[in-house]
Amino acid sequence: MKLIKIVVAIILIMLMTPSVALGTENEQFLLEAFEVAGANAEMMDIVDWSVINREFLDFPQMEQYRDKILHIFDAKGKIFDETQENSKIHRILNTRAKLDSDTFLQIILQSVHLPEEYEKEPQTYLVISVSGKKLDKFVDYGQKVQEAVVSLTGKSKIASCLTGSFNGKLDEAKHKQVLENIKGFLEISDTAKMEDEYTFSFMGYSPLLTNGIQILDKTYNVHIAMRYNLEDDKTYIWIGSPVISLEY
Repeated sequence: MKLIKIVVAIILIMLMTPSVALGTENEQFLLEAFEVAGANAEMMDIVDWSVINREFLDFPQMEQYRDKILHIFDAKGKIFDETQENSKIHRILNTRAKLDSDTFLQIILQSVHLPEEYEKEPQTYLVISVSGKKLDKFVDYGQKVQEAVVSLTGKSKIASCLTGSFNGKLDEAKHKQVLENIKGFLEISDTAKMEDEYTFSFMGYSPLLTNGIQILDKTYNVHIAMRYNLEDDKTYIWIGSPVISLEY
């Protein structure tokens, strides 16, 4: 199920997101905005993807690419799960490694060979995701994820997200103050708001962040959501760029 969610998220991002320059500015600004919000740290999630070549790779070739990425993360010998799928039109190598006690790396390589009637060359896609609780490694892992994509001649389309929480349910004044603090720090403008009885979210544009998506002739590069969870008695907050790439 998690693999399906990752693939769905990547499809959404690939439809909307241009490639971005290699760098760590976005992760650093998101981390500082998270601190301005005053939330308790819960989780970091980073995901990137790219087409890396126009070939239908076999598994030994995929493993060579996979091993190169593991070297960047110093994760050789840390694999705890690996699966392969194979058919006439696609091959998938899905590898998961544990970078430390709280941080997980997932590498998905998929080669697709479309039927002749589509008149398309084969393609190989790379998806890399890192998730964990050590927010002090957020900037470092963001850099390594992008480095891994670029090292295989890909074009980074990274999406980064931080999850935090506040104890209890925030009253309207506190809720508004948290959002205003983030908006002020990131200099967010052109916001598009979405709200229901459970969740409040908005997208906007920050001149401090580098990548973005186009929706109805507007550019957005920051996405913020807040939701109260009755069972946990916590108000959760997600800050992502250019979008929140996980379920909330």
